[in-house]
Order: sequence, then structure tokens, then C-alpha cells
Amino acid sequence: MIRILKNENGTIISFVAAISVALVSVISAVSLTDLVATDQLKTQYQQDMIQEEILLRSENRRTHLSIEYNQNRPLPPRTVEINEPHRNTTYNINSRSRVKMISNFMGYATEQVVEVTSSITAKRARPFQNANFSPIQRSTTRYMRNESLAQYQYFTDKETSENADGGHDASLVKFWGPDVFHGKVHSNDDIWIQQAGGGSNNNWPTFYDMVTTAGIFRKYPDGTRLAESGAPMDQIFRHEPAPGWQENVSSIIFSPDASDLQQNGDRIFDGQDCDIAYVKLSVSGFDSYVGRIELDGYENFTVYSWYPQNENWVNAVINAGGNWFEDSDSLWVNQVAIYDTIWSPGPSGTVNNRSVYVDGAELWIEGTVRGRQTWGCSEDVYITDNIEYYGTTPGTPPDDEDSPNRSDYFGLVSEGKLFIKYKHIDPAEGTLRDGNCNNINMYGAYAAIGEGDVGLYGEMSCHYDGIFTFEYQHPHGSTPNFVAASPYTLQETTYTYIDLHKYIFPINHFVPPNIGGFNLHGAPPPDGLPCGYNYNYLNYSNSYPNSANGSPTYNYVEPYGTDYPWYNPVWPEDRQDIVFERGTIHLYGAIAQRRRGFVHRSGIDPYNHPNNEWDLDDFHYDGYHPSTGYYKDYHYDQRFLFVQPPDYPQVYNGQWGGEEALTAFDEQTWFFITPDE
Repeated sequence: MIRILKNENGTIISFVAAISVALVSVISAVSLTDLVATDQLKTQYQQDMIQEEILLRSENRRTHLSIEYNQNRPLPPRTVEINEPHRNTTYNINSRSRVKMISNFMGYATEQVVEVTSSITAKRARPFQNANFSPIQRSTTRYMRNESLAQYQYFTDKETSENADGGHDASLVKFWGPDVFHGKVHSNDDIWIQQAGGGSNNNWPTFYDMVTTAGIFRKYPDGTRLAESGAPMDQIFRHEPAPGWQENVSSIIFSPDASDLQQNGDRIFDGQDCDIAYVKLSVSGFDSYVGRIELDGYENFTVYSWYPQNENWVNAVINAGGNWFEDSDSLWVNQVAIYDTIWSPGPSGTVNNRSVYVDGAELWIEGTVRGRQTWGCSEDVYITDNIEYYGTTPGTPPDDEDSPNRSDYFGLVSEGKLFIKYKHIDPAEGTLRDGNCNNINMYGAYAAIGEGDVGLYGEMSCHYDGIFTFEYQHPHGSTPNFVAASPYTLQETTYTYIDLHKYIFPINHFVPPNIGGFNLHGAPPPDGLPCGYNYNYLNYSNSYPNSANGSPTYNYVEPYGTDYPWYNPVWPEDRQDIVFERGTIHLYGAIAQRRRGFVHRSGIDPYNHPNNEWDLDDFHYDGYHPSTGYYKDYHYDQRFLFVQPPDYPQVYNGQWGGEEALTAFDEQTWFFITPDE
């Protein structure tokens, strides 16, 4: 070594060796530092990736609830900061949503989903240093399909009727022989089945699709479990594969509201001073009339102890030299408020892929629908005539495989009740309309979501729940106007408001006892015929001038009963003109209601007909009447499984319980992508 150091060349070699060793040490140190830094960055990037995935998964729930609240509202951005001792990281999340059509169903109905895309970026900084963006960026795309009330052909939350305050028997509504259903049926309550009424299934109802209940199926009237009663279950429930029925399934939370309609619907009737908005749909357009109910004033009607009811009675008295105005006693004076509906043209326009909301007035509606549209109302809704699709031949299903309707979808929502209207006067023509009295076609999805205020109505709140039903359920004849001679001038005279000259109205229980029978009443006549005009009550007709065998002492004979004034929408109407049995409801779509509504009445139920009295405040409709209403022929529109009318109320599955039930969307797919993908 000493010789090497003394040698000049050796010194150089040693120096080079030393430098090499030092250089290797530096390079090694740098390499090690770089490896450590690289590993640290990879760790941070992995942390970013994991953290971003976690945040995106949490974004799933947030955007889900936001869309449920308002599907059309832009999704708000979100920022999350994670602070560590030597590093602060800020994650920025942006989401957007859009309605998208993703597939075809049976070649005609396009599946509608909400596509939600969320992206997230990270920005990292050390204290007192500029922030740097992380190269890790993650995105997700999710498809969510909302489930609306249109998912079921027939959905009922409570099977008990609006008469539930009257006890068990009054509350029962059942399916019976004439009822035929071709789509899914669900109830959150016990379903009652009755073998009666005719039909084509040995008096049993017929269900061709699955029927589910959160309760059990019961046989009317004894309430035994239907499956244990000997009833032919496979004959009643024909869904394949069998069994076509299921009991004790999870309830479907029925808490729909019209918030989407209120927020998004066109308010074309706002500012209209009206009580009724009468809409006539014509393909994608509509015309309307607005009706304002006005008080015309008060009129006095003298109640006589005898008053003629038709021209023959007038002629008989005049020919005998009598005059009932002079020969009969004046018993009472009715002071009656007279109202009239004043119609005027309303808004017109087009509706396509939109909804309309009517606030503060009844909605009357009919016509032909083209495109996607939903109409909603804060009050009761009346269907005044057929509602049909432009692209479907009336009487045929819109989801027919051979001629599918690819464009027309209709929704109708009432925040009160939904009625099939009886006769009415058309404001456009001034003529009597009776189109609903001989069958009715109803295409679309219909929902009656009203909820009675228990705090306001107590046990009577059941009468204010949303139901699908029909108008004028308890018909009684009333005396129509007629033209006959005047007993004074013998000139032809129009006699009007006949029954207000024969009965004390409004009902007044403080009248003297000897004329108490002249209060409004409608007890069945001796021969068992339905109450109301045109029954020729001989005891009364022969009592003129209310004397018995010529005695000077008056012996009043009470007139035989009548309809309640203006209860019939076209009052006064002769009993022979009343349409009791009104045909069949041909539904091609879906019905949802908070409480089961009647679409057929027997006319003899004791709850609504106790002791032959009129008391509409307590839902008493006097004497019995023939059966009235509609039979059911319900076909489900399979397209509603995939496409709902705009802003139609949604359903909530209760199978998970708690807050998890508060979602109206079924998540179809959920996958990660990177930005360049």
C-alpha cells in the first residue's frame, strides 16, 4: 500500500477509487430516496383511489335522495376535506343526472331510467405550500329506475271503505263475480272475496296475474281464510306459475304526494277565477272551460198541503173546478239559496312530455291523449267521458304485441278523490252529456291520494281519504219541470221546482207535529218500488184538498218521497230517466287509491240508508234504491313497468324498514369508470 501511495500512478488510482465509492454512495442514496418517494406517492395514490371510491359510494345515497326529492333539480356539488398532520387533501365531487332510454321492451316500450354520473378529483397540499392535483380521478355511472304507483294494476292501501266509521260490516268492500283483473293486484290490507254477482267464473272474481296482500284473503261474509274455506283458489287466481296469490307479504309504504306535480307541472289555470277547470283533451292539445259557482240569490217556495206533480194532475183539478193554490193549506215557506255555474272559455294549448297541475279548483277531464302527459289536481277530479290514446284503437290494449303504442302515456292524480262523473251539462254545447252511463274506457294510470285529516274529522276522516269511485251512488227520482194550464188563466205555464212546493227543505225538525211528514223523506212505497218520482202515490193524489170524506177537518196525507235537491248533478230527474246500472269500466292501465272506493252499490246497505232519512252530513241517503254502478274489466298496461307518466307519484318498498324504505328508485346498475373511458 505504501508503495502504491508513493507511486504517482497509484495515487491517481486511489483517488479514482475513492471518487467512485463516493459516487456510488450518492447514487445509492438518491436511488433509495427516489424509491422511498415513489413508494410514498404510490401509497398516496392508492389512498386517493380507495378514498375516492368510498366517497363515490356515499355519493350514491346522497344523489339518490336528491333525485327522489326533485328529479329535475341540478345535483349540488360536494367538497370533502381530510386533514392530516403533514398533508391536507381536498376531494371535489360533481354529479349530474339525466333521463335516458336504455333498452326496448318487447319491441315497443323503451325502458326509462335516470342516469347519474359522479366524478371526483383530489387536490393535495402540505402546510404553507401550493396545492397539487392528484392524477387519480374516479367516476361512476348508475342507472336508476323509479317505481311509481303505476307499477301495479290495482293498488289499495286500506281495503275498508269510506264507511269505516260505521263498523266492520259497513266498511267491507269485496271482489265478486263480475270483477276481472288482468294485471298485478296488491293491497296492504286483508282482501275479501265473495261468490256472488254473476260473471263468467261461477260467481267468483277472476285474477289472471299475481295478487298479493300484506294481510290475508278472507271469504265474505264470515271472514274465514279463503284458502281454508274450500274456495277454488286456482280457479280464482289464474296466474302461472301457480299459486297466483300470496299472503303476508311486505307492505308497500303508501305515502305518495303530488310534490313533483306541484314543482314541475304547468300551472295553466293559476289566475283563473274558477271553481271547476273542465279540460277536453284533443290529441296533444287541449281546450278548456272554467266554471265559477255563483249565488243567484234566495227564492221563496210556498209548501202546500197538496200540489200537482204532472199535467194530468193539473187538468184533473182544473176540470173539477178546483185550484190548489186556494183550496190547499200553505204549510211553510222554503227559503232556498239558488246557485248557478257560470262557464267561460279557459286556456288552451298543447301538452307533451309534461305535467299540468290544477290548484284550488276541481278538475273535470276527458278526451284523447297523444304523447306523455300527467294531469294533477289539489281537489277532487271528475272523469267526464272516455279517456283514450291517439295511437290505440278504443277497446284494444296499448301494449298489444301486434300493434303496440310506442308514444302515448297518461297519468291522472287527485289529491282528493277520483270520480267517474254522472250526467252533466256540456258548457261548450249546453247539452246534456251522459257518455259515462253506458260503459267507459279509461286508458292510463290513475291515483287518488287524498288523506283525511284525523285531527279535523276524527273517526269521520275515512270519508275524506282518496278513493276511486263514481258519482251519484244513491239515486232517487225527483219531479221534473212540466208545462200545464194555469188554474187562474188556463194559459200554458211552466211549473218548476215542484218538490220544493211539496216538502219542507232544508229539513227542519222544529216544524209543527201535524205537518212533520212534509219534511223531505223518501220511504219506500207500499209496493216495494224504489223511492222517488214517478211513483203515483194514490193516497196523496186522491187526498185533494186534504179532506177525509168531506170532513171540514183537514187530514194531511204526506207526499211520497223525493231526491235531495241538487244531490243529483242534473236534478230534478225522473226516476225512469235515471241510469242505475251504468255498464263496465274498461280500464287499460293502473289504479292506486288510499282507501278502497265503491264502484258498485247494492242500494240496501244499512249504513247509508238508515230509517229513511236524509242527512248528507252523516252520509245518509234516505230510502232504498236499485243497485247502481259499474262492473270491472281491468287490463294492465305492461308499458308502465318501464315508462311512467311525467311526475307521477312514486311508491316506497317497506321490506327493509326504517329510513331505507324511503326510496322510490330501483338501482339497476352501478359501475366505476376512469375519465378517459
